[in-house]
Amino acid sequence: MKSRKESSYAYIFRMTLATFLSVFVIFIAFNMITMIGDLFVIKDSAFELKDNLQEVVTCVKAKDYEGAIVATDKMETTSQKMQKTFDTFAWKVTSHIPVVGDYVDSAFNIVEILNVTSDQILKPAVNVMSDYPLDNLKAGDGMFDVDVIRAYVNLAEQLDPAIDQIAVSLNGIYLPSSMNGMVDEYMGKLTSLTQTYKNSEEFIPLLKAFIGDGSDKLYLLAAQNSSEIRASGGFPGAIGTIQISDGILSIGNFETVFNVMSKRSSKDTGITDEEANIFGSWMYYPRDACFSPDFERVAYIWSVAYREESKAEVDGIVSLTPTIIQQLLQYIGTITLSDGTELDGDNATRVLEHDLYYKYMTNDDFFASNDMTDALFEETAKTTMSLLVKDFSLDRVAAYMDIFTSGAKDRTIMMWMANEEEQELVRAAGCSGGLNSDENNPEVGVYFSMSDSCKMGWYLNIDNEISDPVLNEDGSLTYEMKVTLSNIVTNDEINKANWYILGEYNGGIIGYLYIIAPAGGTISDFETNRYGAMSFGTIKEHDIAYKHGIVVNPGSDFVVTYKVTTAPGVTTPLGISQTPTLQDYR
Repeated sequence: MKSRKESSYAYIFRMTLATFLSVFVIFIAFNMITMIGDLFVIKDSAFELKDNLQEVVTCVKAKDYEGAIVATDKMETTSQKMQKTFDTFAWKVTSHIPVVGDYVDSAFNIVEILNVTSDQILKPAVNVMSDYPLDNLKAGDGMFDVDVIRAYVNLAEQLDPAIDQIAVSLNGIYLPSSMNGMVDEYMGKLTSLTQTYKNSEEFIPLLKAFIGDGSDKLYLLAAQNSSEIRASGGFPGAIGTIQISDGILSIGNFETVFNVMSKRSSKDTGITDEEANIFGSWMYYPRDACFSPDFERVAYIWSVAYREESKAEVDGIVSLTPTIIQQLLQYIGTITLSDGTELDGDNATRVLEHDLYYKYMTNDDFFASNDMTDALFEETAKTTMSLLVKDFSLDRVAAYMDIFTSGAKDRTIMMWMANEEEQELVRAAGCSGGLNSDENNPEVGVYFSMSDSCKMGWYLNIDNEISDPVLNEDGSLTYEMKVTLSNIVTNDEINKANWYILGEYNGGIIGYLYIIAPAGGTISDFETNRYGAMSFGTIKEHDIAYKHGIVVNPGSDFVVTYKVTTAPGVTTPLGISQTPTLQDYR
């Protein structure tokens, strides 16, 4: 009796299971038929989306912004149709099936990305381009419409949440290898776009502060000459202005530093005895304040000297080295100067920092030669800027931001703002040129200032070597370091050059070397291959070792070995901040 009862239960269970499986199979079959039909709709919609997106791009290029808005609406309608399909019961159930569900979820994410892209990125961007055409950016020779600039900066800020949302959705996309091709290609481009945006995101608040709220602004644009190398970049031979007034940003002519800054550093600059000991009497001459590697300090001294000589307060200073010209020309093409010299993305730095000196500085009329090279440098800056504005394209924004980002990292682009809150934005963007105060991201500073009036910076190499770290008992890390200064000028080049290029040491490079400890860390165990022991001091709570009067003769070097110990508990590898040289542009 008991066994029969158990058999009945088993029978009922089997029948129930069979019935359930039959219903389930029928249900799955019905859903599959439904979903196969949906797939044809989705496939057609995907091609529609591609056509819609191409139509948007075509209209934008043709400056048909009304057409672009219509195409964006079509794109939104198509993606909504796809979304409606995915919202059906069959697709939601399928999303819970192992493996297959991941692909369905990815399809959901792709449609969501399309919706966000259309509604929160394309539409706002097209509206801004319609209201503020890029053709209106240039308001005259060296003049720009601030409202246009502000509109695009505000647009970038507005896109931030959408970019964040897309970045999150992209991480949840899993596609089978059979679906490579068009989807992967577009997803790859979108990933690249979002990453580029996130890399430059910190510059948006800084750009807003730079443009301001409509009040007048005055900035200095310092062209630092790397062939006359200084710890903070190079001798500021030419100083231009950037003015914002009545809604127009204008770039003024460059003038020699001797005409726009006071000759001596006044009491207002607050030069300390410690600064004078470490950086020499150069600090008492504003044009040479860049012997200090702390650009924040240098820029403040320049601002005071400009106010005293030119009777105008500055809101900030931007420093550029000539390498920026070559990087821009890689994207905007070739320029031809009035003397027939051609500059492009491969040769501009060499021509400006070497060739022009050998072309014009070898005759007896020094003043005429100097005036000629200065005029050509100014012409280069103006022509490059004019071409940049004329051929400006949104397609190149990412490239231009990459130039700015890399320039901030290697100190070829530095900024300072007079307002301390705005200067914090500069620091956050990583382009202050100040001493690194972040213990958790340690950097040792290696800086060199040439103390002879010559153009030998072209031939200077600064090469750093760093060992694997040793972990100390207190959790700090110790690195063995080596820096080599070398002079690669040849006898043939010495024979062709004149005194203005070679300086007082007939091709020898004379100057000061500074090595600065990372925040919270120390430097020790210094040894040099000549000139004896290093001197020591402190700058902004950083230990500093320095050596004055180093002469690196042609074909020789100056070598320093030492140790760097980070703050306890730091796990980030030690970085090196150094004066940018020209050795990569020869």
